[in-house]
Amino acid sequence: MDYLFKKLTENIKSHFNVVIMTHKHPDLDGMGSAIALSKIIQSFKKDCFVIYPDDKATISVEKTVDLLKENNIEVNFKTYSEVLNFINENTLLIVLDTQKPMLVQNPELLDKIKDIFVIDHHTNSSEHISNTVFEYINSNKSSIVEIITEYLVYLNKSLNPIIITILSAGMEVDTHSYSLKTTENTFKMAGILARLGADPIIKKELLKESKDDAIKRNEHIKGSYFITDGYLLCDMGDDINDNVDLAILADELLRFDDVQVSFAVGRLSNGNVCVSARSMGKVSAAVLMSAIGGGGHVTDAAAQFTDKSNAEVVEMIKNVVMEG
Repeated sequence: MDYLFKKLTENIKSHFNVVIMTHKHPDLDGMGSAIALSKIIQSFKKDCFVIYPDDKATISVEKTVDLLKENNIEVNFKTYSEVLNFINENTLLIVLDTQKPMLVQNPELLDKIKDIFVIDHHTNSSEHISNTVFEYINSNKSSIVEIITEYLVYLNKSLNPIIITILSAGMEVDTHSYSLKTTENTFKMAGILARLGADPIIKKELLKESKDDAIKRNEHIKGSYFITDGYLLCDMGDDINDNVDLAILADELLRFDDVQVSFAVGRLSNGNVCVSARSMGKVSAAVLMSAIGGGGHVTDAAAQFTDKSNAEVVEMIKNVVMEG
């Protein structure tokens, strides 16, 4: 880890300014980490711009932006068109929480900025952002928050308790309340965030969801069924969903007794059909999704299709599961 942090610090200090972006429809792990990292970079007396979360960001990210404003914490958010006015030949682009070029918030920036530094915690993919100055991919890390917290420890720095709280919430999101993808180090970093001032009440507020969303999800859960022992699937039908809706539903399905692997299949606003898969760890969700053209982490994976119906994707999942 020290080598990563040494290279990261060197690259930040050797560039004129820095732009940070995460994946499309950002969650609190990616965006919370981007916000915290921007403050670290500013402590090096460097200008840093965070690509503004789009209108498909999770409700927790929306609450986070409001929380920052309420507490007069300034984050240098910029839209894609705005940030173009600040980049030059000596700008560094840091990409967090994805390694895939088509998943980043603004893929066009990958061609606009020549020096790119990637930090991801998902399983290594065949699709990589090319020509990076440095790439760190470690699927043993629970979250990007875990890595950014380690960076704080490495630098012996702290941040405003509100930002520390945002980081803590991001870690809770990506570990599903510390039930998946956790190691001894995950809990160590969670303890450090608590010591640095993470507020459990504010965190709980950030992680609350709307009653309507919960009711809608429960209706889908009622229609879920077992493909075979341990494999629970839900087809969300003709409803238009966001990726995050499928991810949350798959998480919920996994918490039921006798479920080892869960699948949520749904149609996105762009017309694509997506499947979000979750596993308790005995079976690799990444292997299952790779078999149908997707990928991800052992406990957390997905696939997306441009030319298939829900029924066709469901049939593909059933075939992979039954083939063992």
